[in-house]
Amino acid sequence: LPGQFMFVTLLRGRGLPAEEHPFTIASSPDGSGALEIAPKELGDFTSTAGETEPGDRAAVMGPFGRFSFLLHPERKRLVMVAGGIGITPFMSMLRYMRDRGDGREVLLLYGNRTPADAAFAGELAGMAEGDGPPGLKVVHVLSAAPEGWQGESGYIDGRLLRRYVGDTDDTGFYVCGPPAMMSAVS
Repeated sequence: LPGQFMFVTLLRGRGLPAEEHPFTIASSPDGSGALEIAPKELGDFTSTAGETEPGDRAAVMGPFGRFSFLLHPERKRLVMVAGGIGITPFMSMLRYMRDRGDGREVLLLYGNRTPADAAFAGELAGMAEGDGPPGLKVVHVLSAAPEGWQGESGYIDGRLLRRYVGDTDDTGFYVCGPPAMMSAVS
């Protein structure tokens, strides 16, 4: 289902770590058949992901999880709140909606420090500006907005949610990001 995750172990040798880590699947289940992940280089394992070479082996287990709008078909409108690399399950969902022609309304509130930190920004802009499904509106919220930034700045919290969401009837909410953001949104 769009939004699920899998466990990945890269078996690369060459002195690189072979630990198992969970990663959200960023690709659409209706896509090319390839599984896409988007690791952020934070620790020993993810900082070496770029050193993976063609032919390196990997063990993949999954998919797992119930973080998918498909499990709640009664929701006619979706609000997705992402912080940083927490955008990955939403990319899977949005790509799936595009692939399936699901035109329901989606509001994506996407928090990052700077514009450069916003993964998939170009693809999201293309989806929002396009005339195909989904009916996507993207609101970028920057905690370290550069001079001249015209968008939202600060953090995603209840006040910002109330300003953008309005009526919550038939609305499904999905939140993925750092613990502090998830607490503020809750």
